[in-house]
Amino acid sequence: MAAADTTGAGTVLPLQAYQRHITSDFLADRYPYLEDIRGHLKEDDVSMAFGDRLFPRLVEQLKSPTIAPEKLIEALRTVVDLCANQENKSQAIASDVVAAATDLLMHDHVPVRREAARVITSMALMIGGRSLMPVGSANLTQRFTSAMASGATMPRLAKLLLSCNDQLVKMHVAEALRSVTQFRDGCQQVVDHETVKAVAQYLCATLPNLPPTVELAQCLLHLLYTLGAVTMYAKDGMRDLFGVGLIAKIVGFLGHLPKDHAQNPLSPEAATDTLRQALRVLWHTGNDPRGRLEAHGADGVRVVTNYLKHTDPKVREAAVCALNVASLETQGKKDVLRYSIGGLGELLHNDKETPYLHETSIQLCRCASELPAFRFSFARLNLRSIWLLEKIYGTPSLAAVSPLLNPRENLETRIEAAKVVRHFLRPPSIEGDKIR
Repeated sequence: MAAADTTGAGTVLPLQAYQRHITSDFLADRYPYLEDIRGHLKEDDVSMAFGDRLFPRLVEQLKSPTIAPEKLIEALRTVVDLCANQENKSQAIASDVVAAATDLLMHDHVPVRREAARVITSMALMIGGRSLMPVGSANLTQRFTSAMASGATMPRLAKLLLSCNDQLVKMHVAEALRSVTQFRDGCQQVVDHETVKAVAQYLCATLPNLPPTVELAQCLLHLLYTLGAVTMYAKDGMRDLFGVGLIAKIVGFLGHLPKDHAQNPLSPEAATDTLRQALRVLWHTGNDPRGRLEAHGADGVRVVTNYLKHTDPKVREAAVCALNVASLETQGKKDVLRYSIGGLGELLHNDKETPYLHETSIQLCRCASELPAFRFSFARLNLRSIWLLEKIYGTPSLAAVSPLLNPRENLETRIEAAKVVRHFLRPPSIEGDKIR
């Protein structure tokens, strides 16, 4: 079947690399073992072979220094279309597609760079493809790009992210990095090749401004996914993120008003996912004291607290996790007392929240309660919720509630405090022997 799509005016678009060959039914014409089985093919004729020759035929064209950019684009798109399953991905990797695509990342024609990055995105989903990326195009004997373009794949992607002005190239490069960092070995590879440093430089140059186009917004989302993965799974994954101002930039991005974030050119689901990934990066970097200090310097607790009332439950979870690590610092405890104490109480009283959010919120309250002022204020605000005080503090709740029995407090507060004291001082009822 040739093609089904039409673009108006009777124009029919052929499938990528689809060539129709009319053959006769005579045995001599259909015999497969003639001496010349490729004589009818032209050098720049992008076509699909069968079996073991499926990808080698395309790779030969990708490595050819004389093929036109339009034909390179067609061949690269054919590779991406064919690699929809793991079997074909394995065949493509064995046919040296990774080296050819890495070499084309530095091609002079920008659309070729776009499609080469898409091929890297597909190959990175297989461990065999990722294992070839540290070598990249170093072993190619013929290349039509500059000698500086040879080498590992990750530095080529980093260079494109920082130096190429095409927005689609940036988006596909970011997607390739996200694809690589879906796996632990890929995360470590990105860190070892200092690609994280390039990602941090790019984000520092573009944030805290909101991305103006769909391509740049998608690029931001992919890069936040990348940083969230490397900071969680890679050794020294946070090494290149501190001291460059990135944490303050992310806090500034989250500090935009909700009406500003509503103008995100992505779909509402993707725009919400962008916020969640930004909070996730703050959470992961907050596990390091350097990340916590930078977040406190940018007023991070105040900004993150605004997301405790977000409509998406995953965003609320990420915000609680970010506040949880922020409270490990004394300044973080003070900021949680100042900005977050009310929102935490509302979350803990909401039975529709996930158990993970509830348990993390309880851990956050216990950590912040190392500051006596937080403990007393939280007990005052949740005096009617004896079950919550018991779950967080247990019997030591009496130390936080006892000041509320002071005669200077109003009568209603003293009554509720007395009920709490009675609850903890009352001996537990002992059941009798149930054996009859």
